[in-house]
Amino acid sequence: MAIRYVSKHHSEDDPGGLIQEALAAGPAFPGPAEDLLLAWSLRLAPERDAATAAGRLLAAHGLDAGPLPEGAIGRLVALLREAADSGQRPSAGPPRRRGGRRGRGSPAD
Repeated sequence: MAIRYVSKHHSEDDPGGLIQEALAAGPAFPGPAEDLLLAWSLRLAPERDAATAAGRLLAAHGLDAGPLPEGAIGRLVALLREAADSGQRPSAGPPRRRGGRRGRGSPAD
């Protein structure tokens, strides 16, 4: 099933133009930024990397560096920066599983 968005701000990095609409509102954006970011991330195509998309959105709007705006829009920009940065951290690798008796601890513990 394909979803069609009618927003003129729709893009692969911003399905439905949610982020663009919020940024256009500026200080009038009421928030909560966390809800908007969640809605944005759920709309991204499964093959679209959220960190890359967030980085491109920030760069396109000149918000990838510098001081944060005031209010809820500043919180949204901060969250987008965190999302963009999450793709640049080295992976620690898969978690190690400890099974058997050692994983459960001894009865004396």
